[in-house]
Amino acid sequence: MRGRYDAPDVQPAGAWTWVAPGGATYVLVDLHSAVEGLVQSRLDLWLVTDSTEHLVGRSDVMQSAAEIGAFTVDDLTGDGLPDLFGYVADAAAVRYPVYLPGARGGITDELSLAAQGWRFEAEDPDEPTVVAGVAGPCALQLWTEAPAPDGGPAGWRWLLILRDGRLGAPAAEAPVCP
Repeated sequence: MRGRYDAPDVQPAGAWTWVAPGGATYVLVDLHSAVEGLVQSRLDLWLVTDSTEHLVGRSDVMQSAAEIGAFTVDDLTGDGLPDLFGYVADAAAVRYPVYLPGARGGITDELSLAAQGWRFEAEDPDEPTVVAGVAGPCALQLWTEAPAPDGGPAGWRWLLILRDGRLGAPAAEAPVCP
């Protein structure tokens, strides 16, 4: 994969591999700016076979992101593509959660869209988790400090994972997963 990134302004910093139930292999590549003083990152999603790699999707550039990490890389939406539920860390190593469902074309941080104005924690012991039921993943669980935008106290909030990869609005009640 490194051979695909020969531009002098970007460098791969890490990767996650996910194998679909049908055997297709996907690689999420964590890319960082190689320009001195410019701190930003993005993710590329590749479909890899024995003989070729095909770029499937690419995230927007994440400004001030010095690191991308994963709580989990799995198909949380049931669409056959890997999703990254993780975090970005700034140059001071402060971590912020992100949810990037795999997509063909553009990959968007759905957490920032579903929870505008919210500030979730991504530090131990308040590490976000995926809530699952018998039918599979159904929600993301994240910690927020007070004052929370919903007027509630500090604590856990849940965002339902919708079928199309979007997230529901933050809720103070834990969902009942099917």
